Amino acid sequence: MRTIRYTAAVAAVVMSLMNLPFVFDDGGAGLAMPVRILVSMLGLLGLAAAVALLAKASWGAAAVAAVGAVNLVGAVVSVAAGMEGGLIGLTVSLVMTALAVAALVLQGRAAPRAA
Repeated sequence: MRTIRYTAAVAAVVMSLMNLPFVFDDGGAGLAMPVRILVSMLGLLGLAAAVALLAKASWGAAAVAAVGAVNLVGAVVSVAAGMEGGLIGLTVSLVMTALAVAALVLQGRAAPRAA
C-alpha cells in the first residue's frame, strides 16, 4: 500500500509541476488566459492532494484520483489538438489516476468492517 501511495503522490507532484507554469507559458498553444489560470490552479490542487495522500488523509487518494481524472481529460484534448507535451501529460495522468484508484481500492479493503 505504501509503495502505491508514494508512487501516486510522486506522479501527482510531477503532473502538478507541469501544470503550475501554464499560466505564464502555454507552450505556444494560444489558449485563453482563463483556461491557463485554471490549469495552473489544477496544479496547486494536485500538490495539495499529493500532500494529503502522503499524510494519509482519508480523502487523499480520492483527491489525487479526481485531479488525475481532470488532468487525463485535459491530456486527451491536448493530444487530439496536437499540443506539445500532450503525450507526456497523458502518460503521467494515466499513471497518477490508476495508482490513486488502486490506493482507494486497497484503502477500502484495509478499512475495518463494522459488525
